[in-house]
Amino acid sequence: MATNTGICGICSLRQITKTSTHWCLECEEAICDECKEHHTFLKATRSHELISISNFKSLPSFICDIQQTCINHNVKYQQYCTEHAFPICFKCIKDHQKCTVIPLEEVTTNVKTSDQFQDIETRLVDLLENVNRINKDRKDNAASIKESKKRHLVEFQQIRLEINKHLDHLEKQMIKDLEEKEYQCNNSIQKVLSTIKEKETIITQWQFNFQSIKQYASDLQTFIGIREIEEKVNEYEQYLQSLIEDKSFLHLELVCKVDISLQNILNSFANFGAIEIESQTSTIELGRASKMQAQMQVANKAKQIINDMNLILQKKIISEATLVRGCCMSRYGELLFTDHVYKRLLCKISSDGTLKYSMRLDPGDGFDITFVDEKTVAITSIVYTSVAEQRFRFKEGVTIINLKNGRKTQFIELPGRTYGITCYHDSLFVCVKGCGIFKVDTVDYTSSHVIKCDLPWLSYVSVFNDKIYYTNDNEHSVLCCDHNGSLIWTFKNDSVLRLPRGIVVDNDGTVFVTGELSSNVVIISKDGKHHKEILTKQDGIIAPFAICLNNVKRELLIANSEKIFFLFNIT
Repeated sequence: MATNTGICGICSLRQITKTSTHWCLECEEAICDECKEHHTFLKATRSHELISISNFKSLPSFICDIQQTCINHNVKYQQYCTEHAFPICFKCIKDHQKCTVIPLEEVTTNVKTSDQFQDIETRLVDLLENVNRINKDRKDNAASIKESKKRHLVEFQQIRLEINKHLDHLEKQMIKDLEEKEYQCNNSIQKVLSTIKEKETIITQWQFNFQSIKQYASDLQTFIGIREIEEKVNEYEQYLQSLIEDKSFLHLELVCKVDISLQNILNSFANFGAIEIESQTSTIELGRASKMQAQMQVANKAKQIINDMNLILQKKIISEATLVRGCCMSRYGELLFTDHVYKRLLCKISSDGTLKYSMRLDPGDGFDITFVDEKTVAITSIVYTSVAEQRFRFKEGVTIINLKNGRKTQFIELPGRTYGITCYHDSLFVCVKGCGIFKVDTVDYTSSHVIKCDLPWLSYVSVFNDKIYYTNDNEHSVLCCDHNGSLIWTFKNDSVLRLPRGIVVDNDGTVFVTGELSSNVVIISKDGKHHKEILTKQDGIIAPFAICLNNVKRELLIANSEKIFFLFNIT
């Protein structure tokens, strides 16, 4: 590696200083624009790979430090020792006589498109995705811990509030009991005081009387009166003694005895609880291993599904139809189908197989049919508007029909002949010859062009989740695209499927398609890689067109071009 990549090495040898613009990977030398021109013309160097100096500087240092010449002999590496996994020069061969040596270009040619190189590139992407996934997981974990903290703080507050609430209730009860006990004590005391007050008044009066007698009564009056006063004194002394005996003078005291359980709570509960850290098994799956495993599992499951799938004939329906091109089933098991061109009919068969009614589609015809809802169907059709100068004038598009009254409520004109049609959620998907597939909103009937291609006639379409499936009889193929029209896979095997027509998809993504020329029904795995011929001529399938699937009941309806319908249970 040159010590100064900013100066042209060739010019430096000529004592000229020029700013380099490119780096020669073979010569390991910086060159200027003028020398670059000579470099590309010289026979010896015209095959050398040149990169800009800025690109060279962007290379990792360990790449720039890799020597492209033998450190022992100072000549270019030309051979590769597979035993030592190292490049060598011709002079080194004598040291590797027992080794397997191959030309260096055998291991370096197309190295950037090799499986190893692409695998490393993929693994680096996976590593970065895994790092990002781990970063996100750890950050999510930190965020969840923060949320847990907030939640627990709220829980602590709630516990505190509940405890406070309970303590407030207990306090109120205690205060109420205290007030009641205080009232009882005061009431008892007041009764004694009231009685004593009465006696005090009487005794005071007797004492006053006694003092009057003592001062003013004669000795005779005093002698006789003292006996009555003595009786009263004895009576009141006995009364006071009785109060003592019946404990009216007990000293009352309000005493609070705290429940020992509460004391135990205060002593035993040192805290609200314990905060612990619980570890759970990580849900992170490293992308490379899990992705490869998932892809293998999906592929194996898709293959297993079609290998295990069987159809059991539930009923065979005979009609008078001459050219069935479209059919659909109601949730009640009623069958609607179009009898194209000759009869131009929309027919309805009840679940028991009898014709319920037929309705002419004049002025026009109907090709494929689909339910919009239980009361409404959409039919791809041509509507003839007039006859002028012995030529028909017509419009091509989709006719909306109300099944209750048989009226055509709407016609959506499209830019070409319409064939296959399906309804998915609130949209109709329609095959238009020469244009591709259009999407029609069932609310306001506006249309948009979702897949642009030169679609042949008699193409059919089905939609499931984010994928659109359609048939192409020119190529005897079935195509799967996303809603932007990007191709995901193509199934083509004209030894099994020829002139594919009607197409439906079940909830597992398995595709069912009829083959008119091959007179069969083929199922295709969701990845388009596996298939199985599930019905053939031996099952009575002859030039089938229309097909309908009830995903809820797991019922499959198949219509031959003429007369016969088959209803199968999918197992």
